[in-house]
Amino acid sequence: MTRQGCWIDIISVMFGTSSNITVKASHLLASRLRCPAQLYVTRRRLIHQLRDLPAPTPEQLTNKPRLSPCDTIEAESSSMGAARFSPAHQLSRWTSAPTTLLLIQKRDDPRTTAAMGKILAHLREHYPHLRLIVEPHTAVEHPAFEDLIVTSTGDEALLPLHTSLVLTLGGDGTILHVSNLFSQGECPPVLSFSMGSLGFLLPFHIDALASALENTLTGPVSVLNRMRLACTPVAANGEIVDRCTKAVGDAGWQVMNEVTLHRGRHGHLTVVDAFFDGQHLTEAVADGLLVSTPTGSTAYSLSAGGPISHPETDAFLLTPIAPRSLSFRTVILPGRGQVRLEISPLARSPAELSVDGREVCLLNAKESVVITKSPYPIPCIERSGAESGWVRDINSLLQFNVGFRNKSLIGHGIA
Repeated sequence: MTRQGCWIDIISVMFGTSSNITVKASHLLASRLRCPAQLYVTRRRLIHQLRDLPAPTPEQLTNKPRLSPCDTIEAESSSMGAARFSPAHQLSRWTSAPTTLLLIQKRDDPRTTAAMGKILAHLREHYPHLRLIVEPHTAVEHPAFEDLIVTSTGDEALLPLHTSLVLTLGGDGTILHVSNLFSQGECPPVLSFSMGSLGFLLPFHIDALASALENTLTGPVSVLNRMRLACTPVAANGEIVDRCTKAVGDAGWQVMNEVTLHRGRHGHLTVVDAFFDGQHLTEAVADGLLVSTPTGSTAYSLSAGGPISHPETDAFLLTPIAPRSLSFRTVILPGRGQVRLEISPLARSPAELSVDGREVCLLNAKESVVITKSPYPIPCIERSGAESGWVRDINSLLQFNVGFRNKSLIGHGIA
C-alpha cells in the first residue's frame, strides 16, 4: 500500500484477457491486502505467453545460437590445456550471439526472489536485447518488469525452440527442474548460481553474476556435459506403458540423477530382475533398485550406500536400496550398454517407478523400464581454470574423508 493507493498488478495476456476477470481479480486482491475500495488502482501489465510467439522458421532453427567445441590449443595456447578437456568437458564458443534467456528460480524463497529482482535489473540495464522467458511465479513476484515471456505447463515442446541459454538461481533442484522441462530432447547450456547453500551443481555464487554472465555470453566458456539417462517404461508385450503420468517421447524420458523402482507404500520387499545388454545380471530382493548417472552418484545412490563417481565418468551405477542380501553392492556398468529392470512374477505387489524423485507410474509383474545413455546431456557452464570444481566440492561440501585425524588439514587449505 502506498500513500497514493494500492497498486494491484494484473497480468494481462498479450492476446485478450477478459476485463471482467481483471476487475474481479482486482477487487479480490484488494480485499486480501485490506485496501480500502476507494484507494486501489488497477494497472494492467503487458506480458507475453510463450505459446503465442511465432514459431521459428527452419532457417532460424538451423542458425539457432549454440555452444560449439572450439580449438582448445588455440584458446589456451597450451597443449596441456587441451589435454585437460575430455569429450565430456569442453571449451566452447557460441555459433552466434544468444538471443533468449530462460530464467529459473527457486520457489517460495524470499532471498532468491530478491536476488532474481537484481538479476532482472542487471539484464535490462546491460543486455536489453535479450528476450527473457520466466515461469509464472517469477512474473508475479517481479511486477516492475515489463515484456517478460511467460512459459506455463504444456510449453515443454516450445522451450527448446526459443531458448538459447538457461540461468538458474537456487539449489541443485533448480537444475533438476530444468532437466524436467527439457525432458523430451536437447537442453540448452545452463548457467547456475547459488545463494551460498549446499549444491554440487552450482559453480557460481550470486555475487559473481556480472562477470560470469559476461564471460558466458561472450565466450569461450568451459562446458561440462553431464550425462543423462534415457528411460522408457515397457509392457510385457514390448509396447510402451501408456498409463504413466508423463508422455514418453521418441527418445524416452531424459533423466539427470536416477531412475528408481521402489516398493513404495507396500509392506513386502519388491523383486526386480536386472538385465544388461539382454543378459540376466541378478535378481534383486530389496526395497528397490536404482540406476544412477555419475552426477546422481551424490544423490539417492549415495544415501543407498553407492560410491561417489566423477561426473565425466561414462558409466551407470546400479545400486540396491536396502537389499535382503548383505553381499549385494553397487555394480558399475559401461555407459554404452542397455539396462533393463523388470518386475519379477515373484513380486507380491507393483513397484513405483520414479525419475529424479518424481513418481510417474506403477509397474506390474513382467513390466519393465529400459535405460540407456541419453544423446542429450545437460551442458553445464563451469568456472574456467585448472582447479576441478568436483574435487573442491566433495572436500568442502561433503567433507570427504575428513575424520578425526584429517581435520588438522583444514587449516592448511587441503580439506
